[in-house]
Amino acid sequence: MTDDNRPEQAEGPTIEVSEELPAELASLNSARIRKGLYIFAVLTIAALTGIFLYTHTGGTVEAIRHIQFGCFLLVLGLSVVDMTLGALRNHIYFMAMDGHVSFWTSIRANLANIFMGAVTPSQSAGGPAQLYVYYNAGVSMGKAIAVGVLNLLATIIFFVVSAGFSVYVLRDSFSPLLRSILLFCLVVFVIQLILYVLVVWKPEAALKVIQKLSGILSQRLPRCRNRIDRFTGKVVKELKTYRESCSMFLGRRIYIPVLAVFLTFVLYINKFVLAYFIMIGLGESGDLLTVLCIQALVLFISYYSISPGASGIAELSIAALMASVIGRDSLMVFTLLQRFFILYLPVIFGAVVVGHELRRKSSVLSS
Repeated sequence: MTDDNRPEQAEGPTIEVSEELPAELASLNSARIRKGLYIFAVLTIAALTGIFLYTHTGGTVEAIRHIQFGCFLLVLGLSVVDMTLGALRNHIYFMAMDGHVSFWTSIRANLANIFMGAVTPSQSAGGPAQLYVYYNAGVSMGKAIAVGVLNLLATIIFFVVSAGFSVYVLRDSFSPLLRSILLFCLVVFVIQLILYVLVVWKPEAALKVIQKLSGILSQRLPRCRNRIDRFTGKVVKELKTYRESCSMFLGRRIYIPVLAVFLTFVLYINKFVLAYFIMIGLGESGDLLTVLCIQALVLFISYYSISPGASGIAELSIAALMASVIGRDSLMVFTLLQRFFILYLPVIFGAVVVGHELRRKSSVLSS
């Protein structure tokens, strides 16, 4: 909650609490989460089982026995770094806007994002879950959305650069069909990059469209005019806050988005290095650059998967692409461990965060 005794900031917008919970955040509920978890688990288990049955030659258990636990202590450390970096690239924006938001709040918001992204198609509820946590910490929606959009822009920049580089490095390793699919995905990401740049640089266009639509609806539905005007007023207020935040970061504090892009590159390269050390921990050997490029393409392919948390698609992509550098007997174990340290572990922590937020919401509604 906000602290009425904290000193005013010398510059930049302050963080304020909205009066009521936005409808899109209120839609987060336990029934939707349970359904998503069920689908996530079924698809994941089915994919891992399929990989095991296809690759099992009797040596899988032997591969597990040769695990080097020293490497996996390092992998665990890299997993903690992964969760911390995800929170830090959000937090640097709030540090610039207002020192009121704690780093622990950003950690919880990041974990909630990962968890809800894992249990909803195309990670659709990841962003709202992050907003939910920041909202409950007293952050206005406009500022939280601005941070989310700027970091999504940084993520798309990374994907375009890393995927383009990886396709070039591994260009002789793909079939013509796979190369065409990757190039198509790359074009889609480039188009998204252009659109998000426009959203960040020209938010006034969205503001004008909403105000014009509101005017038309008010004329067509005079009985609902007051309700429409109230809703439009709230949306316009948050969009103005979003515009002010974007203007601040793209103006006198441009170094913050630049730092966020840098942290995004570090964040994802850390994920790829983590996968490399899992491979080493299994007693396998392979070229570091090749493994990093393969991991970049796995994430690139699965990022907008329609299955919850890219379940099924991610596991099969990992197995298919890493088969060129990992022995057949180690492939299923590698896939399981890669997904565990990069996704399953933060999902477990994120489930605790989201569960706490839902219980808090229920207690507020019942009081």
